[in-house]
Amino acid sequence: MSFKGLQEQMDRWLASPRALRLLRGVTALLAVFLLLLFVYAAARRLRYPFEVEWIESNVLVSVLRIAHGEGLYVAPTLHYVPYLYAPLYLYLAAALTRVVGVAGHGYAAMRLLSTLSTLGSCGVIYALVMTETRRRIAGIAAAGAFIGSYALLGAFYDVGRVDSLFVFLLLLALLAQRRGYVIVAALLWMLTFQTKQTVLPLGLFILCAEWQRPKRAVAAVATFLVAVGLSVALMNHATDGWYSFYIFKVARGLSMQPRQLALYLPQVVVEPLGIAWTVIVAALVFTRVNLRSAGVMFYLFVSVALYGGIWFVYAHAGASFNAAMPVFALTAVLFGIALSRLLAESEQSSSPRLAALALAVTAMQLFALVYNPGRFVPTQRARDLSQQFVDQLRAMPGDVYVVNHSYDAILAGKQPHAEGEALGAVLEAKLGATSADLRKQLDDTLAAHHYSAMVIDDLEPSNTVWHFERDYPLHVSTQLSGIRYMTSQAQWFLLPCDESPAVIHALMQPNTVINTGSCPTK
Repeated sequence: MSFKGLQEQMDRWLASPRALRLLRGVTALLAVFLLLLFVYAAARRLRYPFEVEWIESNVLVSVLRIAHGEGLYVAPTLHYVPYLYAPLYLYLAAALTRVVGVAGHGYAAMRLLSTLSTLGSCGVIYALVMTETRRRIAGIAAAGAFIGSYALLGAFYDVGRVDSLFVFLLLLALLAQRRGYVIVAALLWMLTFQTKQTVLPLGLFILCAEWQRPKRAVAAVATFLVAVGLSVALMNHATDGWYSFYIFKVARGLSMQPRQLALYLPQVVVEPLGIAWTVIVAALVFTRVNLRSAGVMFYLFVSVALYGGIWFVYAHAGASFNAAMPVFALTAVLFGIALSRLLAESEQSSSPRLAALALAVTAMQLFALVYNPGRFVPTQRARDLSQQFVDQLRAMPGDVYVVNHSYDAILAGKQPHAEGEALGAVLEAKLGATSADLRKQLDDTLAAHHYSAMVIDDLEPSNTVWHFERDYPLHVSTQLSGIRYMTSQAQWFLLPCDESPAVIHALMQPNTVINTGSCPTK
């Protein structure tokens, strides 16, 4: 058979109903497969007794404070400083610990909440696309694109952090608003704000998408502002004003990062889901888009708010893959809607080849998202090394300051302390007497060598706000550097120069590295 004949036969096959059914089936199977990959990884990580991401530790300490009746937002001390997170996730996780338990399970309640939130987000993405298109395959593809982005987003979907609940509530608010329940949407936006406060201007802007129906818009915006105002007032009353101190004042002190600002669009928005963006652009070019329709206006507002707002958030110090999760969720929704528009165009123009091409490209995008979930499942070696580290902490005499892994200190029977990121945020914010008092407390405690050791993730740069190495210049390495799935782990024990040789010897492990720093040589 000639090449031309083969091409004609392929064209006829692509135009056949059988080919379209096959491509729909492949697309659906790939989406289900991506869902199973996530469920496998999340289930394997659920009861892992140590961190799978370093911020989990202080989040768990905050959850335990709530579970034990202690204050979440309190004056900053070297014992505890909360992260700059709104409280809803923390309170829900604390409630879930009553079901899951803490002893022996540690992070399980938080990870379960995040996992259920992620699965809920898939359901809401499907519902959003179905609301616009009434095509199941489009909704399935959209949900598959989101759940398949687990690896692209650094496996944050099931981590014990606020982000998965934040995305779920944000999507629920969008769904309620799109289906006309604007008061419900406004209340959901308030809950989203109390999960992650950066959504405040975004929710307000998106509610204004109802401007073509002024009464609804005014009612929605008013409900949102009143609900947010009341929730903030109640939290401030319950915490003597410390809620606003952390949520608003300290958060404003985070610096901008020019590199993250410049790379956001190409590396965060476009590149990871490049094939999906091809489908979205094709739908905009080859189908008729009514710019005056309520649906187009709604998604225009949502796109400006989320792509632009998350750009601003991502450009700040401390932002990581987790900040981009709402962007991936929105891209997945637009991807599903775009696929449906191309399928509809193929039906109207009697061009089944267009439908086949759209489905084939969709399947290619889902296939490109397939990953090895074992990359994110802690190995037995990781468990052993983490347990060895906890044993080292337990054997250390006196008070040990584990700077970024407070729950490891608790596992070792030690007193937890303020995490470095949270402590540094208050110090860098320079908020009058509060920051100054904390600075003095830290300097005096370090100078007095109150701690028998400090445990840090990286040796300090010259512009550090902590100055741990100034008073603890002797470095002894831990054995945790080989844990590949974590964003950060404890790397060094910092000791005073006059630390006893017995303590140093107790920390020694195979391949231990010792740096004397500024200590005089003996």
